Amino acid sequence: MYILIVSRGYPTNRYKTNGIFEFDQAKALAQAGHKVIYAAIDMRSIRRIRKFGFESLIKDNVQIEAVNVPCGRIANVILNKISIFAFKRLYKKIIKKYGKPDIIHVHFIQYGYVTVNALSQENIPIILTEHYSAMNESNISSYYMKLGFFTYSKVNKILSVSIALADNIKDKFNVDVDVVPNPIDISAFEYRKKEKEKKIFYFVSTGNLNINKRMDLLIRSFYNCFNNYENVKLYIFGEGPERNNLEKLISQLQLNNQVFLPGLKSREEIADKYSESDCFVLASRRETFGVAYIEAMAMGLAVIATKCGGTEDFINENNGLLVDVDNKTELSTAMLDIYNEIDKYEGYKISSEIKEKYSPEVIAGRLTQIYNEIIKENQNK
Repeated sequence: MYILIVSRGYPTNRYKTNGIFEFDQAKALAQAGHKVIYAAIDMRSIRRIRKFGFESLIKDNVQIEAVNVPCGRIANVILNKISIFAFKRLYKKIIKKYGKPDIIHVHFIQYGYVTVNALSQENIPIILTEHYSAMNESNISSYYMKLGFFTYSKVNKILSVSIALADNIKDKFNVDVDVVPNPIDISAFEYRKKEKEKKIFYFVSTGNLNINKRMDLLIRSFYNCFNNYENVKLYIFGEGPERNNLEKLISQLQLNNQVFLPGLKSREEIADKYSESDCFVLASRRETFGVAYIEAMAMGLAVIATKCGGTEDFINENNGLLVDVDNKTELSTAMLDIYNEIDKYEGYKISSEIKEKYSPEVIAGRLTQIYNEIIKENQNK
């Protein structure tokens, strides 16, 4: 089967998480034996260093065809017009080089809108996977309501990465939504048995250093529990606009010897730290899925998460704890509970269950079944 994936970009050494969800899916489908072309429409600011214009390359055995236009924060109406025009030109290049795809799988509402407009004259079934957190709000903005009503009605199938997001889309737009989670590239996150006599208890977190991830709340909660506990450490991986504020907070609380901000690291580097860690904790205000949790659990870590939209699908009493959003007391209590009862969490079992549910092979199989059904339905119209 020839599948065209439409995305917002692809991961690079400089921007490791750019388009990571879509690209992991493309890799899984390619590994399953499909012909996969990965179309990237990168409209980020000129400050995001990359080659502008059209680009063609192979990465991790996936053929990428990209168009990079330095737009950044411009009016949505103008951005959409530029994106549609750019994708039309990119699509023509793809058709000329590789032929017409059997199915198109686009990710995120913005790029769904671009795709259905750019390819309105093509008789190719389109599947949209929704990840965008703005579509999981109780009050979706008028702009995204307009985008949703138009786009969701034009695609052949809507998928969501979590039950909570699917339910919200169903409720707001009166459409059918199936849940297919992101495939997780857990090749770097293999379970490793820990030392029996560890002297240090490590909490670890990974996420963008922004307000939504509430790393400030995590640091304050850690202070409440483990101030002056020399045997307890917290590592927070990631970069973002809150770094300076977090560094100041760590100094103010005199946690410089306990809390560390290593920055944005590769999956392999993060996995090395996970291998000696005990608990992953992330206090996000909202998540449509939660890849970072899954990666940590694949290595057998117990997890602490907020009830933020995606985590409820996979966190239970056997692998971790859920707390309310923005609740420092609950988060502090959960961290203490995990610290005191870590032996009750079976790392190998946590890892095995996650792999059975989210491995690339499993997700690629589910998607292949859906593709075949949609293609058949489209042919019978």
